[in-house]
Amino acid sequence: MKNLDNIRIAKMLDNMSDILEVIDGNRFRIAANRRAARAIDNLDKDIIKIYKKDNLQSIPGVGKGIEKHIKEIIKTGKSKELNRLRKKIPKGVTNLMNIQGIGPQKAKLFYDKFNVKTIKGLKKLVKSHKLRKLKGWGEKSEKNILKSIKLYKKFQKRFILGAFYDMAISIKDKLKKSDLIEKVEICGSFRRGKETIGDLDFLITSNQPKKAIKFFTSMKEIDRVLLSGDTKARVVIKEGPQADLRVVDPKSFGAAMHYFTGSKDHNIHIRKLGMKKNLKINEYGIFKKSNNKRIGGKNETQVFKSIGLPYIPPEIREDKGEVEMAQKNKLPTLIKDQDIKGDLQMHSNWSDGNKTILEMAKACKKMGYKYLAITDHATPMGMINGLNKNNVNNYLKDIKKANKKIKGIKIFAGCEVDILENGDLFLPDKILQKFDIVLGAIHSGFKKEKTEQTQRLAKAMKNKHIDIIAHPTGRIINKREPINLNMEKIIKIAKKENVVLEINASWQRLDLKASYAKLAKENKVKLAISTDAHSPNSLKFMKFGVLTAKRGWIEKKDVINTKSLKSFEKFINKK
Repeated sequence: MKNLDNIRIAKMLDNMSDILEVIDGNRFRIAANRRAARAIDNLDKDIIKIYKKDNLQSIPGVGKGIEKHIKEIIKTGKSKELNRLRKKIPKGVTNLMNIQGIGPQKAKLFYDKFNVKTIKGLKKLVKSHKLRKLKGWGEKSEKNILKSIKLYKKFQKRFILGAFYDMAISIKDKLKKSDLIEKVEICGSFRRGKETIGDLDFLITSNQPKKAIKFFTSMKEIDRVLLSGDTKARVVIKEGPQADLRVVDPKSFGAAMHYFTGSKDHNIHIRKLGMKKNLKINEYGIFKKSNNKRIGGKNETQVFKSIGLPYIPPEIREDKGEVEMAQKNKLPTLIKDQDIKGDLQMHSNWSDGNKTILEMAKACKKMGYKYLAITDHATPMGMINGLNKNNVNNYLKDIKKANKKIKGIKIFAGCEVDILENGDLFLPDKILQKFDIVLGAIHSGFKKEKTEQTQRLAKAMKNKHIDIIAHPTGRIINKREPINLNMEKIIKIAKKENVVLEINASWQRLDLKASYAKLAKENKVKLAISTDAHSPNSLKFMKFGVLTAKRGWIEKKDVINTKSLKSFEKFINKK
């Protein structure tokens, strides 16, 4: 998880820019705020520590004016300037910008022309068909907005796992260290590694449950307490989801862990198998149905052993074939964090990263990696500096220099080239052939129809220089839906063309999603798990990519960046 102070300050600067755009504010100021917000969001340090050293202007894009705003936010938790700007437009107008495809200019249009101040008002406007009277607006535009409103409402019910992962682990660690608590585990969809969570489920054992609950509800991470009883508490995490804490008997801890981890369908399947053996399996333990005698439940292994199964990892407990595979003793040996030997997508200050090539390489070396690929953007999008035919040679020279300066890790020269709307690549073949690794990616034209979008990606994959397709469906969790693709066809083409598909480990993306990763594996298509890091801090998000891979039943052998340096070089050269 990124530091919450960094996120909060970056968001406030972005909010200033949003409002300034709606009220036709100074465009240079808008751009400056956005640039500073991006830099703060990508920081690999806590901004509070930088502030304490009086070194805020060392952050790219932070000058005297923005430094003043940041200091005020840190000292008071508020910004007078932001509050002043908020008074200039109704609150609902900024909420409109949470709808996918609606930026400041469209929000301004809806407000100025139709006095729309709320999402409910926007929906009413669209259904009135008044927008069709405006140039460039039609039935398709209306459908897109209504779809985006529906998705927005759906997204509000789930929280992204990566956004609260570190905080959840921090709470768990504090509970572990307490003398009041013997055992602790986070269950639910968190433990299954799902990309979004509804809430957090903490399970503990304690011989002083009331004191343990008080310890939990008094933590600084807790915003407010909703319930506090003898064996259970319910709270709201700061800036985040609800969390339940349950105190259970040590004899029941394993059974409770299994029950509260889920999924519901998996649990039902396990209980039914138990019934066939005249057993009752629930959150309290494992019991003989004939006399209700407890025969287990202290640990999770006993749950599976009681019905003749090996241990099933939490990530695949979705009742999608894992029980049947366990019965045949054919469960996969899931990939582990330590299997990753290199990271194959990251960006330096040659495009939109905030560190040099050498600095990113040094950070990868600290991660224990044996290799990395620097893959800066080659894109027609003007807001991102990147690679083009005029600067590629200097970029490659910079990578060579960095390779000479660092020992014990190899830097591969790569690029992330944009796939244009017709399926061509932004850079010509004569330039692409200079790279060790080429990633193809879609960064625009997200609303094309399924057939057209599939043909677009398929054409790009047939280019002999494309090694990996980065974040193949282009989704951003809880913000942007995946592009409309025939994934079965894309996976077949990947197999035919020997193209690797990426599991993007950025917790906002996690793309490929687990079900597509599993489909790729079944079709013998190789995968790469990469972070898409724009700063050293983001390299640690590899764990979310590995979690997604686990949910897709992925093994070490399925992923190219689990190979040794020698094997990886051989693989790339052959490609």
